This record gives sequence, C-alpha cells and structure tokens, in this order.
Amino acid sequence: MDSSSGTDDSARGSRPRGRAARRRPPQRDVRGPRGSSSGSAPENAGITDKMSALASTLQDTSRNLNKVDRMLGQYRDHTDGQAEAMALLKENLEESIGQLQAQRLRRRSASASASTLHTSDLEPGSGSEGQRFYPTSPLKDYPGSPLRRWRSRSASVRFKDPKPAPEDVHCLHQSLRDLRSDQVRLSDDLDREILLRNRSDVDTRRAMENLTEHLAVSQTHDSMREDLLRTGKEKQELQRVRLELQREVSLLSSRPHGQRPDGGESSGAPARPDLEREVTELRARLGKASVLSEVEELKKALERGERERLQLCVQVESWLGPLPGLPLTELVASSSTQPTLWSPAGPDRHLACLEHTFPSAAAVLTTDLARREQQQLRMLDQLRDIQSRGKAEQREAQALLQESSRSREELKVRAQEAVRQWRAKCRRLQKELEETKDSAQLHASQATREKEGSQAQLKTTTVQTEAVRRELTEVLGRLAHREEELHRRDVGLSEAQQRHLSLEQENQELRESSAALQEEALRHASLQARLRQENQRLEEQADAQARNSRREQETHASLQASLKEEAASARAQLDRLTQRLAAEESSGRDLQRDLRAKLSEAQDERSALGQQLQLEREVHRKELESLRAVAMVVDGGGRSRKEREVQEALRLCREERDEMQARLTEVKVEVSSEKEQSRALRLKLDRMKEACDKLAQEHSAKEEERSLLHRKYQQIKQEVDSRAKSGAEQRRSSEAELVSLGEKVSRLEAEQEAVLSSAGEELDIACRGLARNAEDKLQAISQIPGLVKDPHRWLAETKSKLRWLCEEVREREGRERRLRRQQQQAKEQLKETQRSRDQEQETLLQRLHQQEKLILEIICTLGHPDRAPWTLDHPGELLDRSRQTEEEMRGLQDRVVDLEMNTRVALDHLESMPEKVSLVENFRDLEESRRQRDSLQQRYTRHRDVDEKLEATSRGAKLAALSSSGGPSRFLSSSLRSDT
Repeated sequence: MDSSSGTDDSARGSRPRGRAARRRPPQRDVRGPRGSSSGSAPENAGITDKMSALASTLQDTSRNLNKVDRMLGQYRDHTDGQAEAMALLKENLEESIGQLQAQRLRRRSASASASTLHTSDLEPGSGSEGQRFYPTSPLKDYPGSPLRRWRSRSASVRFKDPKPAPEDVHCLHQSLRDLRSDQVRLSDDLDREILLRNRSDVDTRRAMENLTEHLAVSQTHDSMREDLLRTGKEKQELQRVRLELQREVSLLSSRPHGQRPDGGESSGAPARPDLEREVTELRARLGKASVLSEVEELKKALERGERERLQLCVQVESWLGPLPGLPLTELVASSSTQPTLWSPAGPDRHLACLEHTFPSAAAVLTTDLARREQQQLRMLDQLRDIQSRGKAEQREAQALLQESSRSREELKVRAQEAVRQWRAKCRRLQKELEETKDSAQLHASQATREKEGSQAQLKTTTVQTEAVRRELTEVLGRLAHREEELHRRDVGLSEAQQRHLSLEQENQELRESSAALQEEALRHASLQARLRQENQRLEEQADAQARNSRREQETHASLQASLKEEAASARAQLDRLTQRLAAEESSGRDLQRDLRAKLSEAQDERSALGQQLQLEREVHRKELESLRAVAMVVDGGGRSRKEREVQEALRLCREERDEMQARLTEVKVEVSSEKEQSRALRLKLDRMKEACDKLAQEHSAKEEERSLLHRKYQQIKQEVDSRAKSGAEQRRSSEAELVSLGEKVSRLEAEQEAVLSSAGEELDIACRGLARNAEDKLQAISQIPGLVKDPHRWLAETKSKLRWLCEEVREREGRERRLRRQQQQAKEQLKETQRSRDQEQETLLQRLHQQEKLILEIICTLGHPDRAPWTLDHPGELLDRSRQTEEEMRGLQDRVVDLEMNTRVALDHLESMPEKVSLVENFRDLEESRRQRDSLQQRYTRHRDVDEKLEATSRGAKLAALSSSGGPSRFLSSSLRSDT
C-alpha cells in the first residue's frame, strides 16, 4: 500500500505539466469569409479551445477508468483468493467443531463433573497463570505472552505429564476464537470494499453521463462545422456565378468590336463608354452580391453565437442548480488535471480539490460569457456597418442601372440610324444596278443591229458552210457519243482498278493472315507439346502424390492403431491405479476408524482412571492424620504401580499412533506418485491426440491439394482440346478462304482482260470513225491480239491512239478557225447558259474545297491523334464519312455529265438554227468542259487516294484492336466481314 501511494504522489506531481502542455490551444489558421474574418476568428479559436479541452478531459477520464478497471481486477483477484481461503477455513472449522462436539457429548455422557474445560479458562485473565492458555494462531502476534510455567508440585496427587491432552483442546479453542475474529475482521473489510466499489460505480456513472453531455456538445460543434462547410460551398457557388458574370461581361465587351459593320465605324466609336459603364455596373452588381453573401454569413454566425450562448446558459444553470458545489464537468476536468489511483481515502481528497477549484471554474465561465457577449456586440456593430455599406452600394447600383438604361436607349437610337443609312445605301445600289441593266440592254440592242448586218453576210456563207456543218455535226455527235462511252469506260476502268487494288490488298491481308495463322498453328503446336509435357509432369506429380497419400494413410492407420493400443494400455493402467487408490483409501479409512476407536477407548480409560484417582484422593485425605507414614508408603507404592500402568498404556497408544501415521504417510506418498504417473500418462495421451489431429489436418490439406491439381489438370486438358479444335477449324476456314480468293483473282483477271479488250476495240472504232482516209495509219496503230495481257504495252498503244486522235482534232480545228466570226451572236446566248453552269460549278467547287479541307483535317487528326475531336477507337465513323464523300463526288460527276449533256442539247438546238451557227466556239466550250472535268477527275482521284488511306488506317486500327482484344478467330472474322 505504501508503494501504491508513492506512485500516486509521483503521478500526481508529474502529470499536470504534460497536460498543461497538451491543453495549450493549437494555433490553427482559421479563416472565415472576407467581411466576417475579424468576428468569426475568436469564435473559431474558442471552439478549438473547447474541443481541445474536451479531448484532453476525455483522454484523462479514459485513463482514470482504465486504472480503476485495473484496480478492480486486482481487488477481484484478491477477494477471490480470500474467499477460497475462507472456504478452506470454514471447512476446517466445521470439522474441528464436529470433533469437539463429539468429544463433549462423550464426556458429558461419562460424567458431568469430569469436564476440565470451562468458559472462564478460555477468557483472558481468568484462572491461575499455569492454567492460562495463550493463542497459537499464526495470523496475529500476541505480545506479553510469558513462557509456560509448570504446575506446582505442592499438590497431593501429581502426574508425571498431565498437560498434553488439555493443551491440545485449548489450542484448538484458541485457534477457533482467532479464526472467528479474523472472519469478523475480513467481513468488515469486505463490507467496506463493497461500499467503496459502489461509490466508485456511482462516480463512474456520473462521469459517463458527463461524457455523454460532452459528446452532445461535440455534436453541436460538428453541426457548426457542417454549417461552416455549407457556407464555404455557397461561397464557391458565388465565385462560380461571379466568374460566369465576368465571362458574360468579357463577351459583351468583345461583341461590339466583332459585330461592328464596315459602314458603322463612326457610329460604333462613341459606344465604348457605354460598354464601360455596363461593365462597371456589372462589377457593382458583383460587389453587391458579395456584400449580401457576407451579410448572410454574418447573420448565420450571429445566430450560431446566440445558440451557443443559450446552450452555455442552460448548461451553467443545470450545473449550478442541483449541486451547490462544482458540476460534473468540472469534476471530470479536475479528475483529468490530477489523475490518481483509486484508494479508500480518494473521494474526500477529491471533494476537497473540487471545493478549491469551483470558484476558479465559475470565474472562467463568467469571463467566457462576458467575452461572448462582447463578441456578439462587435458582430452587431459590424452588421450595422455592412448594412449601411450595402444600402449605399444599392443606391449606387440603382444610379448605375439608370445610366445603363439611358445608354441602352442611346444605342438603340444609333442602331436605328445605322439601319436607315444601310437602307439608303441599298436603294442607291439598286438604282446603280438598274442603270447597269439599262446600259446592258443598250449594248444588246447594238449587238442585235450588228447581228442583223452580219446576217446578210451569213446568208452568203451558209450555202458554203452547210456541207461542213453537216459533217461537223455528224463528227460532233459521234465524238460526243464516243466521249460518253469513253467516260463510261474510264469509270469502269477506275472501278476495275479499285477492285484490282482492293483484291491485291485482300491478297496481301490474306497472305499476312495465313502467315499469322501458320505462326499461330506453330505456336499452338508448341503449346500442345508443352501442355503434353506439363500433363505428363502433372500426372507424375499426381501419381507421386497418390503414393504419398497412400503412405500417409498407412502411417496414419498404423499411428491410429498404436494410439488405440497405447490408449487401451493407459486406460488399463488408469483402471488399475484407480482400483489401487480405492483399495488404499478404503484401507486408510479402516485404519482411521481403528485409530479413532483406540483413541476413544484410551480416552474412556483415562476418564475412568481420573475418577478412581479422585476417589482415592478423598479416601487418603480422610486417613491423613491417622495413617500418614504407613499410608504414604502404601499409597506411594500403589500410585507408582498405577502410574506405570498408565504410562505403559499411553506409550503403547503413542507407538500405535506413530505406526498409523507412518503408514498413512506411506500411503499418501504412494497415492501422490500414482497421481503423478496418471498425470504424465494423460499428458502423453493429449500429445498423441494433438499429433493425430495434426496428421489428420495435413492429410485433409494434401487431399484438397491433390483434388485441386486434378481439377487444374482437367481444365488444362479441356483448354488444350478446345484450342486444338479451334486451330483446326481456323486452318480449314483459311484454306477455304484462300481457294475462294484465288477464284476471285482469276475471275477479276478475266474481267480485266475483257474490259481492256473492249476499251481497245472502242478506241479502234473511234479512230476509224475520225480517220476515214487514213487506213494506213490505223493499220500501224491497230492493237495486237495478245496485248491485253501486258497492261503497260496496252497503255502505250492507247496513248499513241489518243495522240493521233488529238492531232486529227487539231487539224479539224485549223479548218474551222475561219468560222469563228460567224458565231459571235450564238456566243452571247451561250454565255447566259455558261454563267448558270459556272455558278453551279463554283458551288460544286466550293463543296469540293470544303470536302478537301475536311479530308485534310481528318489526315491531320490521324497524324496527331491528341488534337482530334474523335479517336481511332471508332474507325467506322471515318469509313462512313469517306463513303459519304465518295457518294457526293459521284453525284457531282453525274451533275457534270448532266451539264455536259445539257450543253450538247443546247448546241444541237443552235445548230438546228442556221442563223446561230458557232461550231468552233461550241468545240472550245466542250474543251473547257473537258478540262474542268479532268480537273474534277484529278480532285476525285486525290480524294479517292485519301479515302483509301483512311480506310487502310482505319482497317489497321481495327485489326490492331481486334488482335489486342480477341484471338485470331475474331481477327479473321472481322477482316472477312470488312472485305465483304
């Protein structure tokens, strides 16, 4: 107990320093909004101080509770030990009391006067010094106990050793009395400890209630934190709205500069100050919104402060109302500031400390309330200032709104004036257009007059040109027909070339796929070989594991048999030992009974001898005076004989008792040794059982591992079989696809030869039609029958034929140059149609330019995938766009062909009119249309090349994605699907 008090004092002296350091408020950077930073900072600081104080008190209370639990555990162990000791003492007392009661009953039945035990002998201070029996209890020290004195030998009847039996009885009585006093003292101690424990339970309950109150306060603080977070979110939303308003202001400020018309520069110059006013107005609105948000935040802070003040008031009233002293919170705080180990004198000391600390705690609470009221007053003053500022800013904003409305009206007036100016300008331009139209009509009338003058000249030349015109019309019709056929053949050739290219690409892809399939087949073969090896190895492992499991089962069975045998032998030994113990116990009981019977007989003899001695004493006292000398001799001889007999009987009893005790000790030693043997055998059995359990667990684990390996083997076998089947199917499908592709290639080659031969025949027919008198040249240029199989030579021959045709056309042009002047009138009529056609062509060209830009953007995005609005994860979109562009180009080509047909129809109509014949100009228009068509075709070829590149890239991306995601079967199926 002294050591525990010392540790308490040391802990009491050393801990407040660390706690004072721990209770220092953490310096946190608590920042509120713009306007409420000065008001909310002390509140946040107070909240943090309270939270830190609560945390420290909770830590101290938890520490104290842990200590109390530890002490209670120690006390419980101590009380359990004492209860066990008391139970043993009770058993011993009951046995001794039973023995004493039996002895008393026997003595009372013998004679009531023979009892030598009196109540006065048990009390201290009663009787003589020789008959006083001192306590022999080892639990207490009894000072002042003198040494035992022998009885005086002045009595008439003297025994040699008369004290052993009464001393034993008195010792037993004294130990009983000591035990009763110790029992009373222990019961008092137990009652005292129970009271202290009840008080500690009550204190812990109060502390727990106080902790729940503190937790409620902490929950209110958490709600305040949530409010602060919500205000932060509202502030972020305000900032976002502010940014959006700033963006709108920037857009408004940049819009007049971008939308200012060419003619309104003079009117847009004075609009800048209006826009600046609008910007300032919007900024004022933003400032007003921020001020309003700050006002709302300050209002919320005021409400929170009032709620906290009310809560503090309620808490102070609840603390000060029921208790005249310090509240439970201060109890917990004081217990946290000075934690001590629980002791019986702890509550008084604790109450004294609480009485000393109550005034300081009340002063702290009053100062805290005063500080909070001052903070609220300061916050009210700030609110008033902010409201006055908000009103002033509201007035300024209203003035700015009025100015902005005025500026908007002025801008509207200026815009209306600008619109009026534009309308006047448009009217002026319309007048100029009408004047130009009138001048054009005058020029047209002059042209008609000139035309009438030239008609007279034309009449003279019509007769001469009729034959030439007829020939030219025929030639032009044939040329137009041939050009149409050539165009169709060109389209067929381009399509055949595309097909050929696509087939070559397919061949390459098929070769690549066949190579990949072969590689995969080789890989599959290697995998199959490896899997076979693994299967063999796994089978060997499974066989080895099966052998091991069999061995383990055999060892397990042998161990179980040996364990059963050892258990049977151990049980037999235990049975033998138990039988032997039972026999020994029965013999010990018989010996105890015999000893008790002998002791009872000896006591009866002793009591009878005592009675005889008393009778003889009385007789000897009566005959003392008369026969003193003779009686002394006779009486001394008889006494010595009786004493000898009694001593011999006592000696025999003692010897028998010693023999019985020695026999009992031997039996006890044998019993203890047999018990130790049984314990050792039990331990051995437990160990063997544990070993059997371990072996069974290992056997089950190995069985599970073997089953898992067998499952894995079956799964791998199934996977290998499925992979082999899929590889064979893929090989068969690839072979079938190769055969079909070879047939397609042969078919396309035959189609190519047929197309080339038909194109050569058509060229020969055209050459024969143009060159009627040049058979020799045609024979020189005519194609060889086997030339179709060599495309390069066929192209050279066709180029030579086309050159010859061009030369023929040039000769015809030289002949027709003389008729240029006669076609001026027809040229004016054709110009109008040509203008419409040019407009359409311009629109078509614009669309082509747009398509080319789109294609270039697509190519750029393919080159720079990080800048692309879409990625290569969707190649189908690129293919759809390329197909759409191809369809649009084909539509454009069809429209160009339609325009050419329309021009030819118009030319035929003009040729039917003899007054408006202009063959050379028509031929030139046809040449121009042909050039335009060539340029369109060149653009189309470029567009087609780009589309082919896009298709190739998209196909490569698709193949890469399929090869990375799926296996070779998906790769082949996707490639076949894209080809079809």
